[in-house]
Amino acid sequence: MQSLGKVPNHSKTYIFGEGGEPRPSGTAYLRLLCKFLSFPGANQFGIASYLLRKRLCLPKSTTFAPGFRCITGNIYCGEFVGLCDTFFVDYAPVYLGDHVAFSFRNMVITSSHDFTNFNRIISKPIILENNVWVGSNVTIIGGVTIGENSVIGSGSVVTKDIPANVLAVGNPCVTLKTIRREL
Repeated sequence: MQSLGKVPNHSKTYIFGEGGEPRPSGTAYLRLLCKFLSFPGANQFGIASYLLRKRLCLPKSTTFAPGFRCITGNIYCGEFVGLCDTFFVDYAPVYLGDHVAFSFRNMVITSSHDFTNFNRIISKPIILENNVWVGSNVTIIGGVTIGENSVIGSGSVVTKDIPANVLAVGNPCVTLKTIRREL
């Protein structure tokens, strides 16, 4: 995929469980590939990354670190995306633009349970536009869009949209200042 361009149906809400579709699950092969990436020496020649990129249909420029995990493989990437050891609970699509970078130990969670019926899962897409940098230990919640050229500070919990060209930090994550990134 060259570039995400216009993201289709990014505001759709997905409902799984009681009263909705069956909850999606990853395959044993996908879980095995994610675990294989974590074994010492498994990625010495890029085999684990190659197999994972091929299974998820990601560009050759996508990089991983040991500890990367996803539930269903519902991830769409632009070019030169660094996923590190991020954990994706990807029941709804996760769209990542070009040059998106994750630092270590992040969580991207598209779903939550319905508070009136815990058997029902409500999931919303997440969009990170081009040139977004996500610091360490960040949690991004479903239904969020992070604007291009933005930086999310370490330890943040992103629960609402973040505009373009800003530094945003905190729990909940708020805009701290406007920035101009030199790319």
